[in-house]
Parts: sequence; structure tokens; C-alpha cells
Amino acid sequence: MAKKDKKIEVSVKDIERHNQPVQQIFIGRRLIGEVVTANERFKAVLVADQSEFNVRSQEEGLEMVLQQYHLHQR
Repeated sequence: MAKKDKKIEVSVKDIERHNQPVQQIFIGRRLIGEVVTANERFKAVLVADQSEFNVRSQEEGLEMVLQQYHLHQR
């Protein structure tokens, strides 16, 4: 028997911290990660364990945060 697809609400909020744009990634109301612009590059940060990943774009950072969150979700 096939499982039903579970709908998950993912939202992105753009803020500015220390004069740098930051994208905060939420699942429901829970903050799971951020994509930070750092000197013409981007860094994806997971909130749970403060893991950092260097990425090429904001889109790649968003994908990385979601992948890592679902990989290590308890």
C-alpha cells in the first residue's frame, strides 16, 4: 500500500543582519537554517548544530539546508 504524501510548509524570510542580507528558512514556525551572504559568496547554516556549508548561490543554500535537515531529522 502506498503512503500518502505529507504536505510540509516551507517558508523563507529575508532579513538584514550586520548590513548583510540573510534568508531564514522555516518549516512551519520552526527556524531550521539560514543562508548568509559572505563576501560575494554564500554560506548555508543549520540552526540545530551550527553546521556551515559553502555554496555558490542562495538557491543552492536553500536546497542544502533542506537536505541536511531531512537527513538528520529525528
